Amino acid sequence: MILLHKMFYFILCICIYYTNAIPPIEQTMEKLIKLISDDQVLKPAEFKFPQWEKKLGLYRSEVRLDFFGEPLQAELRKNKYIYVFDNNMFATGWISSVLLEATMYGRAPKIIDTERLSLAIDAIETFHDHNQNESSVPLMTFWSQIYNQTTNTWQSAPDNLRYLITDFDDSLQLIEDILKLLGIKNIAQLIDKIRTSSAAFKDVFQIPPDFDDTYLNIGLGVQLKLLQDKYPSLYLRWLQTNSNMKKLIDLTLRYAYKPSSQNLDQNTIDPRTYFWIRDFVRDNPQAVLATTWAQNITEVRTIAHRGIRMPFNLNNIDVTVGANVIYGITSAIIYDLVDFKDYFNQDMQTLYLSTASLIAWSIKNSMKNRPDLAQVYYPSHYNFLWYGSRSLFLLELARRQDKSLPDVFNRVYSLLSDVYRSDVVKFFQDHVRSDKSSYDDFLGTNDTNIFGKLEPTGEDRIFSTAQTVNILIASFTYFDINTGRLKWITNEKQLDTIKIMINNSISWLLENAFKYQPFNCFFSGSVKGFNQLPFWYPANIYQFLNGTTFDPDHFDTENQSLMDSIVGVSGYIDETTYERMISQKHFNVSTPTTFNGYNVPGGEFPFWSSQPYTHSVTLLALAQYNNLDD
Repeated sequence: MILLHKMFYFILCICIYYTNAIPPIEQTMEKLIKLISDDQVLKPAEFKFPQWEKKLGLYRSEVRLDFFGEPLQAELRKNKYIYVFDNNMFATGWISSVLLEATMYGRAPKIIDTERLSLAIDAIETFHDHNQNESSVPLMTFWSQIYNQTTNTWQSAPDNLRYLITDFDDSLQLIEDILKLLGIKNIAQLIDKIRTSSAAFKDVFQIPPDFDDTYLNIGLGVQLKLLQDKYPSLYLRWLQTNSNMKKLIDLTLRYAYKPSSQNLDQNTIDPRTYFWIRDFVRDNPQAVLATTWAQNITEVRTIAHRGIRMPFNLNNIDVTVGANVIYGITSAIIYDLVDFKDYFNQDMQTLYLSTASLIAWSIKNSMKNRPDLAQVYYPSHYNFLWYGSRSLFLLELARRQDKSLPDVFNRVYSLLSDVYRSDVVKFFQDHVRSDKSSYDDFLGTNDTNIFGKLEPTGEDRIFSTAQTVNILIASFTYFDINTGRLKWITNEKQLDTIKIMINNSISWLLENAFKYQPFNCFFSGSVKGFNQLPFWYPANIYQFLNGTTFDPDHFDTENQSLMDSIVGVSGYIDETTYERMISQKHFNVSTPTTFNGYNVPGGEFPFWSSQPYTHSVTLLALAQYNNLDD
């Protein structure tokens, strides 16, 4: 009898333990939330090398160099001490947006409180373009600006990069001593690479506002509006400096690419962009496409000397920027952000449709085999696909709620639903790793061991796998406002396949979310090696900033700088002529016609990575999976 009592007590204890135990998905989410929280700056710091400047409220973001190959090379890329802390809007904007999205559509422990979110929003507010002569214009910059009294201009200021490069020679001995102390082996090569990169870094310091950060901010504003019950004061605060939607739309159209226009400011584009986009331009001559930079050629000529200029003095098109513009517009119209819809005129509708069409065309045509040019600033294909899928998710939800929207939204829905429910799924099926569960982008994929054998390190594996889950959920579910759950789109034939793909990746994330480096490549410079300089691609405009034309075949490289020139494509060049131009040399260099991957000798480049961004998209994947209605 006593033995039976003991057995019963033992079984009861086991039952109580498993009844009260936190499921693995809850445990993982709680740990992710803690890691994200720990990577927010709560105590600002000033630059005093080796201490980085850190601005209150921002999340951790790092600049690294994409070394690859044998272990000593790879160590320079991934070493936990070799990076520059970067105070930019993009990382914090996306982390905040992802945390809010997990709150809206997922089921998770409390993700972020008002105080922490308020710090992030306050930090983001400092990234407004201060050169606007109207109030409350939601035009944003990647880096915050400082005032130059000499030129009477606000200039972008990537503080730590600027300090490091400006003081590099003075700090060289200290840098070498610190690297030796850390046990870094190939110091000389790292120093040499930093020296080589420093000139390029100085050029990008002067960047104008961009439409990627701008429309990220618009999407964030919509989220704050929808979550006023949880964070009642933050939307009103956001409105104080972001209410001028008329000006935003005016600027979006002013700097858009219009290949059929007769205006040089509108019809001229970076030769790298034209190289991969020319078939789309041929088939869509009346297209109006969202660009990266809020600047045109006339303005470059006028204010470049004041320290505000686009890289290479020309605008370009990055499909990732386009995806963010589309999402910002979609959310602003669906959820009636301020008076955005009042200014959503025919030209803006054309831009919306054209940019969405380009995204769909790019996916279907595999970026014309030039992802390095199509995603010139944002190499992560998984990140790009997620940004685009978010618009499809909102459009599906609007259809389920019978919202009255302009007809152009139905056309964009058809474009996105077609590619995301077919081509994107096939992309994942073709690129899943041998475990049928996880995905790699490119960080560490070409590393080798000491014997020279290929040994990928999976540094962006967590990020890419989590984003795959987020893309599939955004593409094949909708949010039921009555139940607060995510429901499957039941008329999709391949739904069983999609569920298996998601289940496999979620299982992998639960087992491996903390076993690999949580890196990503959310941003990069536009040049990733010699072959990505724009000057080697066919062009039909060759001018100095003062408007004087020059002959590229007789350019005096010793006494003249291409950095003060405008080398671009104006209008449309018929394909026969263009093919002939490809076969010719430009500045005595052959046109780079192929892309051999991001990890090629001599092609090392600076990239931006954010560990809390990886943790946040992983949290989003788990939270949304946890809220799926079976």
